[in-house]
Amino acid sequence: MKYPANGSIVSAALMIGASSFLSRIIGLLRDRTFTTLFGAGDTFDAFIAAFRIPDIIFNLIVIGALSAAFIPMFTEKMVAGKDGKKEAYRFALSVLNMMGLCIGFLSIVFMLFTPFFVSLITPGFSGEKLALTIQLSRIMALQPLLLSVSFVFSGILNSYKRFFAYALAPILYNLGIIAGAVFFVPYVGISGLAWGVVFGALLHVVVQFPSVLRVGFRWRAVLVSSKEDWRKLWSMMLPRVFALAVQQTNLLIVTVLGSTLLSGSIAAFHLANNAQYIPIGIFGIAFAQAAFPTLSEQIARKQLAAFRHTLTKSFRHIMFFVVPISALFYLLRAQIIRVLFGDGAFSWDDTAITYDTFGFLVMSIFAQATIPLLTRAFYARQNTKTPVIVALISIILNMVLAFPLSHWLGMQGLAIAFSFSAIVQLAILLGVLHWDLDGFDDKVVLKSTFKIVIATLAAAVVAQILKTPIAYVVDMQRFWGIATQLIGAFAGGMIVYVIVCMILKSEELEIIKKYIPRKLKFTAGSDTPRFSGFME
Repeated sequence: MKYPANGSIVSAALMIGASSFLSRIIGLLRDRTFTTLFGAGDTFDAFIAAFRIPDIIFNLIVIGALSAAFIPMFTEKMVAGKDGKKEAYRFALSVLNMMGLCIGFLSIVFMLFTPFFVSLITPGFSGEKLALTIQLSRIMALQPLLLSVSFVFSGILNSYKRFFAYALAPILYNLGIIAGAVFFVPYVGISGLAWGVVFGALLHVVVQFPSVLRVGFRWRAVLVSSKEDWRKLWSMMLPRVFALAVQQTNLLIVTVLGSTLLSGSIAAFHLANNAQYIPIGIFGIAFAQAAFPTLSEQIARKQLAAFRHTLTKSFRHIMFFVVPISALFYLLRAQIIRVLFGDGAFSWDDTAITYDTFGFLVMSIFAQATIPLLTRAFYARQNTKTPVIVALISIILNMVLAFPLSHWLGMQGLAIAFSFSAIVQLAILLGVLHWDLDGFDDKVVLKSTFKIVIATLAAAVVAQILKTPIAYVVDMQRFWGIATQLIGAFAGGMIVYVIVCMILKSEELEIIKKYIPRKLKFTAGSDTPRFSGFME
């Protein structure tokens, strides 16, 4: 049996992934700008800590509603009948307006009591570092309000399977932050970093606005579309909000414990996390986002077999990309961190703590990249409770491990706890979904995984071998020398990976080869063209 939707998912995921890749490059340029100007020290620590509470507000209300409830409910209304579009837009307006009021209220409360909240999450900060964190955080309170509007727009465009403006938004967001560091700071001081965040959030809204208008959305003063809609929205949203609150505990743990460690520890974890998140954002999030509308539609039409096929095929595509990249990232971790951030005020000590942390984080990339897809599979089935329970187990495990490991190993201990809990979360989600769906395409998945692992081992061996001869012919004390070793070993490993996949006749490789030309010719149809705060 054929499932045509999967082709459009691959095409859409490749488009989102390409845009996400550009966004990640801009994000790395943003981080390099910060490390060059400020190093991994007090200023960078303060900036990241200042983000924490505004980011929590945004994640709990906006991401909680949109990821768990908005797209499935909006899609369900759109396919309901001739009045479906009208009812869907009325529902979207009620979500937009109520969310704006809630976020606005919470932002004002936070601005009034910023010193209390910041002191609570940074017990190791004091003096000028604490004062700077409070100042930056108060300005950033404007960010969640702007992004709440933008992410309702994103939900509408995702439901229409229009991804271009959605994919462009985080790129402009990062450019806004860079503008703050480069252009605002010389005129208004360090507070320009926070104003850059606000400017980036404004760009995030503006770039999606024309696309939303083109699909017929117009603002009206609608607060409640129907009581039934809001009962259903809250029943689906609240468990997801709880799960996100639990997830935010991970970052709070890093902030709280990191504030008591050496100066720059929070910045080091942030840089390592952003670097390891590159393949997660490009492939994991891209395929999850592209598959979610299709999964929701298949459930709405009661096409369970197609749903199972779409889910497992998307899972295999993600693994095809992230497994070899994870292995090469680990082998080349020192080179990656030094090339990305090793300039200006970023010292060798900063590099060492960052690449050690990075090495432990990349061990769970395969889990972090596939969890968003599996979680959305539950959301598409309007089951938000199970991901909450699994997330709770994962976070409790992370907390139990983080405190002793950070005491023994510093920031690297936090990375170990983070990775181990992510792997456990993936294992439980897979087990529950396998049971609920009465199995996946098990033989195909196992066969695909075996080929991926064999090809990855070959790629890792070649990359490790190439490091030595390249080091002999370049100056490893210079940026260009380290970059040459990184690019040469990584490219060699990936070339071998593709060759072995061709020899093993990998189905994922054949599918991707089929859709890349289609994408490059811009004929992908309607599918053409945690982002969550600064961590993206």
